[in-house]
Amino acid sequence: MVKFFVITGEASGDLHASFLIKEIKKRLPESRFFGIGGKKMKDEGVKLFFHIEKISVVGFWEAFMKVGNIRKILRSIVEKMRNMKPDALILVDFPGFNLRLAPFAKNLGIKVIYYITPQVWAGGGWRLRSMYKNIDLALVIFPFEERIFSSYGIKTSFVGHPILDEMSLKKSKGLFCKEHALSPEKPIIALLPGSREGEIKRILPIMLLISKEIKKRRSDVQFILPTISEEMEGFLPDKRDIRIIYDETSDGIHVADTALAASGTVTLETAFLGTPSVIIYKISILTYLIIKWLIKLPYIGLVNIVRGKKIIPEYIQFSIRINQISDEILRMLEDTRYVATIKEELKEVKKILGKKGASKNAAEIIVKEIMKKCK
Repeated sequence: MVKFFVITGEASGDLHASFLIKEIKKRLPESRFFGIGGKKMKDEGVKLFFHIEKISVVGFWEAFMKVGNIRKILRSIVEKMRNMKPDALILVDFPGFNLRLAPFAKNLGIKVIYYITPQVWAGGGWRLRSMYKNIDLALVIFPFEERIFSSYGIKTSFVGHPILDEMSLKKSKGLFCKEHALSPEKPIIALLPGSREGEIKRILPIMLLISKEIKKRRSDVQFILPTISEEMEGFLPDKRDIRIIYDETSDGIHVADTALAASGTVTLETAFLGTPSVIIYKISILTYLIIKWLIKLPYIGLVNIVRGKKIIPEYIQFSIRINQISDEILRMLEDTRYVATIKEELKEVKKILGKKGASKNAAEIIVKEIMKKCK
């Protein structure tokens, strides 16, 4: 029986890990999984030592405030690895915690596999030395990452982006609107404030202010909030004008005419589904200043980074202006030529990131690595 420890720290990582685990189990039906995750991993049969809500943070200051609890969890996982001796540790995203855990696993003789690696190309190059020492295999999701990690001597394979596997359009616009009491004839705007509590607390209130401003100018606009977060309802003070859509994120984004999106993977999902969006992001001032110093990229949105130019607007921290963002969203609803140009650029992003199969590709590589070890 093969034992895996799988560690992630946020809702998106929980989703990516669940798809990977499902594919591994197809190839190794007797394998068992333990770790840190959320509902999706639990539903795949993972025995969770800790839920992601105990460990999820956004930013340096936020991490500092939880450092005692994070250290305690780290020590606990190390002790469990020592006692249970898993065949492999699979790290999924969440580099702040996972890169601290990797050296302990390496010292215990456990194979360390990193799926969805740290974005060193965004300014985290100092992490490469740690990865070279402690990671046995990096499974990367952007084509250009394979060259970066391989050039540093890290065994690397490009597997594709998991979001392509996870996007599932199950309903027509008509059926979706009927089930959620929406009019398919009226504009629909999706609010996508992220999945981590810290993100939601900072970004959703801004999105709600923008929603109110847009509603003043166009009373026919409808707002939806597609999410995988189990606690999203608690963040909405007034639910009358916003429909929360659980576990139908892809369908929600697809039926939307435009979206307000937090920076991150969700911007790629809007690209794949051809939905124009505006990026909004806000973090603590301290975290923002540190990131501004560390990260030298001209853009923060993944969709702009992948395309290599700004194809959708970004409003970050002090540049956030409610009226200006409202103007931008309304332009996307009313200026057909502008929207057509954006959609053409979104198609190019989709081409760059390749085809479906990331979870399957990653699982096949992992199983081969484990079989080598077992021989």
